[in-house]
Amino acid sequence: MPEQTIVEGETLCRPKENEEEDASGSESETEVNEIVDDQQDVLSEYPDTETRIELMHSRLDSLAGLGLERFRALEYFGCRQNLIKDLRPLSSLTTLLEVDFYDNRLKRVDEGLEQLTQLTSLDLSFNKIRRIENVGMLTQLSELFFVSNKIQRIENLNTLRMLTNLELGANRIRRIEGLDELVALEQLYLGKNKITKLEGLGKLTRLRVLSIQSNRIVTLEGLEDLVALEELYLSHNGIEVIQGLDSNTRLTILDVTSNRLTALSGIGHLEQLEDLWASGNQLDSFENIERTCAPLQALRTVYFEFNPLQRAQPANYRRKVMLALPQLTQIDATLCR
Repeated sequence: MPEQTIVEGETLCRPKENEEEDASGSESETEVNEIVDDQQDVLSEYPDTETRIELMHSRLDSLAGLGLERFRALEYFGCRQNLIKDLRPLSSLTTLLEVDFYDNRLKRVDEGLEQLTQLTSLDLSFNKIRRIENVGMLTQLSELFFVSNKIQRIENLNTLRMLTNLELGANRIRRIEGLDELVALEQLYLGKNKITKLEGLGKLTRLRVLSIQSNRIVTLEGLEDLVALEELYLSHNGIEVIQGLDSNTRLTILDVTSNRLTALSGIGHLEQLEDLWASGNQLDSFENIERTCAPLQALRTVYFEFNPLQRAQPANYRRKVMLALPQLTQIDATLCR
């Protein structure tokens, strides 16, 4: 979209002194009309029956004046990488199923969104939102994204019982809470927050993917009820011992990269484990790796680089891992021959 332009001085005649009041009013009205017309031009190519609109990187700073109210059948509205600060003009688009305002300048979730009761997907990532609010009426949501905002608490989600995917990474969250009613949740992303304890997850019995990378976790706990868990991402924390996974027998991916592990343990029962990522720890024993991982016949990929066992014997490292774990097809980023 071209930049909004205000009528330049040279195109306007300076009013006479006794005409200033009337002329000023006329000029103001003209400017507003031109801005509104300019905004509406952005969507002029779309018919009233359009079901999908994408305005990515269009330098829009407002939804006002776009004439959105004429789109009575709109199902998807995407406005990524713009400068939008207010979502209230969306309130008339009650047929919307998906809304995407990734990377704008939103500071709050406006009340107008609660009118969009048919929404199944809402992405407000990469904004400046401080609170989760005004989403309680969006009970059809299956996907909700608040990645990279300024959120401090998980709250006001109790009514979203159809939610299957919740992404809250890169915020300021310190505690896992407010999730008990989200019984349909299958994927939960909480990476890059300030969480110190694994808690508040007991009701999420359908959870398949849990990502809590780059937090402050030191103890593996609170996962005993997550019997459906298939992928667990715990990299860049302070975990010293792998434990508490007795009930998580469906795990296929376990990521413990860049923690404080000195040995592998607590995974011998994970018969479906295919990927074990443990780079950047303090593992120094090939015997420990063989004893722990050799029985895992489904294991196909391991990452052990940047551990003492790799640094101490860089030339023999891959060969020794292959001999210890002949079932592997990939060691670190390289396929086995």
